[in-house]
Amino acid sequence: MVEEFSVEQTYTLGNVMKELNKINKKIDSIEDKLNSKTDSLIELLRDIVSTNLKQNNITKSVVETVEPVTPDLYYTISEDFIFIKGKKTYQNKDKIKSALNGIWNKEKNCWSFKKYTNFEEKLKEVFPDIIEGQ
Repeated sequence: MVEEFSVEQTYTLGNVMKELNKINKKIDSIEDKLNSKTDSLIELLRDIVSTNLKQNNITKSVVETVEPVTPDLYYTISEDFIFIKGKKTYQNKDKIKSALNGIWNKEKNCWSFKKYTNFEEKLKEVFPDIIEGQ
C-alpha cells in the first residue's frame, strides 16, 4: 500500500520572482557558454575555409603553369598501322621514310607505316629512345 503525502506550499510573489531570477541567470549562463563555443567554432571554420581557398589557389596556379610534356618521339599502335608522333618527327622524317617506309598521315598529323611482324625491333634499332605512347 502506497501512502500519499500532501504537502501544501504557498508561494509568495517574492519567492516566485527569486526562482525566476535564478532560472534567468542559468539561461544567461548557458547562452554565454554556447555563444563562446559558437564564436570559437565560427573562427575555426573561417580559418579552415581561408586555408583551403589559399591551398586551392596555389594548387590551381601550379597546375595552370605546368604544361604537358610531349616526348621527342613516341609511337602508337592501331590495328593495321603504327603512328609516329612527337616533337622531333620533322628532324627524323628522312629516317622514318627510308628505314621504316613511313608516309605522312595528314588526318592524324603524324608519320605512319604498315604494321608488320617484329616492327618494334626495327623501330628501336632506328630510334633507341622512342617510347610507346597512348
